Amino acid sequence: MDWSSFIGALIGSVIGFVILLLAIIGWDEFTRRKQRKADELKPPSFDNILESHLEQHIVQNFDKLFPEWSIYALNLDAGASNKNKRSVGIRYRTEAGEIDILCLDSDNNFVVIELKRNKAPDKVVAQTDRYIAWVKENLVQPNQQVRGLIIAKSLDNHLAYTLSQRQNIAFWAYSWHLRFDKNIVQSELVKSTAADVNSEDTTNTK
Repeated sequence: MDWSSFIGALIGSVIGFVILLLAIIGWDEFTRRKQRKADELKPPSFDNILESHLEQHIVQNFDKLFPEWSIYALNLDAGASNKNKRSVGIRYRTEAGEIDILCLDSDNNFVVIELKRNKAPDKVVAQTDRYIAWVKENLVQPNQQVRGLIIAKSLDNHLAYTLSQRQNIAFWAYSWHLRFDKNIVQSELVKSTAADVNSEDTTNTK
């Protein structure tokens, strides 16, 4: 047996394997960098934004979106004034789960609002039913009613069929519009000028 030839062939095989391994690693790193650059150039998705801001947007604009409705609140004392109330209907925790928003409509009836950022599946009905049952058992007073409201971007056909046979759960689809304020520069200048005038008036008064 020619050991020198055998060792030479073995070394050649090892070198070839190492070169192939390095090539694979290099190609993998190149692919990763290319993907990272593509992700950096990709515009942010409204879906990702909405997941964290949908509830906040609804709560902050509740009076405009739901005229004459109010988020459920507890009286801190015997008084009935708004100063003595604390809103607790946001992410309201119950034994049946966490209600996204619990509120009262213009007739003082409870409304359980369930939020879904994208397409709502039909299983959301069972989830809403649990919350309705809990509110009916624990919060509803005589002559008061409770119903559900699902707010989502869209719904699948299974949910549409289910809701068509339900009277106590409604579905509202939301849309998110990107708007531009083209007069922001002038508006800021007007605000700044008004602030300067008020400041001068205050100084002169002193």
